[in-house]
Amino acid sequence: MKKTRALPLLFVPLLLAQGCQLAPEYQRPAMDVSDGWRMPKPAGENPVPVIENWWTYFHSEELNRLIESALKNNNDLAASLARISQARAQAKIAGADLWPDADASGNLTRSRDKPGNGTARTDNSYRGVLSVAYELDLWGKNRNSASSAEARLDSRQFDYEALALVTAADTAGTYFQVSNLRDRLAIAQENLANTQEVLHIVEAQFKEGRASALEVSQQKTAYANAEASLVSLENQTINAENTLALLLGITPKELKVGKYNLQSAKVPVVALTQPSTLLEKRPDIRRAESDLISANADIGAARAAFFPSVTLGGNLSAAANPASSAASTTTAIVGGVSVPIFKGGALFGALDQTKARKEELVANYRSTVLNSFKEVEDALASVKSAQQRLAALRTASTEARNAYRISRERYKAGAVDFLTLLDTQRAQLNADDDYIRAELDILTATISLFKALGGR
Repeated sequence: MKKTRALPLLFVPLLLAQGCQLAPEYQRPAMDVSDGWRMPKPAGENPVPVIENWWTYFHSEELNRLIESALKNNNDLAASLARISQARAQAKIAGADLWPDADASGNLTRSRDKPGNGTARTDNSYRGVLSVAYELDLWGKNRNSASSAEARLDSRQFDYEALALVTAADTAGTYFQVSNLRDRLAIAQENLANTQEVLHIVEAQFKEGRASALEVSQQKTAYANAEASLVSLENQTINAENTLALLLGITPKELKVGKYNLQSAKVPVVALTQPSTLLEKRPDIRRAESDLISANADIGAARAAFFPSVTLGGNLSAAANPASSAASTTTAIVGGVSVPIFKGGALFGALDQTKARKEELVANYRSTVLNSFKEVEDALASVKSAQQRLAALRTASTEARNAYRISRERYKAGAVDFLTLLDTQRAQLNADDDYIRAELDILTATISLFKALGGR
């Protein structure tokens, strides 16, 4: 048996020792995070904490079912899950360089010899080879590449969480919008009927000589406008239903959704948390930080490329021939060093690129954090405004209906002119529509606040 050793085994433990860490020490970018919010907390009693399934606070079984369906069947979320699988595979590939490569091969050789006496002889010989190779990660290139890939995987997972939060919020908002449009349709249909009734009154008075042709034309115009508004609302309702179907990952024809009673809705009061909690709760911030961590590790890998690459290899081969008693086994351990000497500036360019990429992502992280604070403040302002408007418009709607009822009766009696009746009719329509829309605004603002606070 023949043995050769190109590198003494005595030095293997030394070479396997942990290498240098060339990546900068990661530090989260400093941000001036205040202790509280500019806007006051939402008015109301029994504030509820932000939880993962925050939509259950609206107490709608149908909404719960729709959001569950959207999170399961939405195609954008399915694509995001596929991107997570891709990133996981890339992390597995990057991590493979931390381990030795092992390969095995073998062959069989058969020879046939036929001498002059005519008796043939067949010889079989066998040979097998086991090879192992390992790049010593003395400078942390492979470790940093693996760390970068793991951070990219984290980024894809946070990207999915952010998209899931948006999908849930959009589904809830669109569901409420559909119900709101149906309420507005009912008001528009009522207004159309009232307008038609007044038109009949004016036409009857015109025949009696108590109304002018101008008044008839004005009321016909009001009736046509009410009819056009009804058609527009019908189209908006269909579009909202189609949007809801898209969020659910189904066709519009498959959509089956009931009506949420906005008038009796109990809008939850959201409990505020400190601004600093957003850094851990919002998935878009976590995603931005994961991208930054990945870029930081890439700098270490780029720096390591300037240093020598050291590899260890080992071979074990065996050969045998059954026709003879001869057999041989050969082992070899070899080492190699590759030193970059001239790369035409490629290594410096790669390092500069990774540093610039990190600077970009630092700015992106800070922008994402600041935007999260803005979204919370915007949502708080919207909640406050919607609460105040809803209370005022509730009164306006009630009074406008009373004014229209009184003016219609007085017009029949000849106590007020037609323009007064027409004005009160328009005022009632606008007040009712504004009030119904304000009901949606408070729900939409509350959803935005849940989403801005991280939705979990």
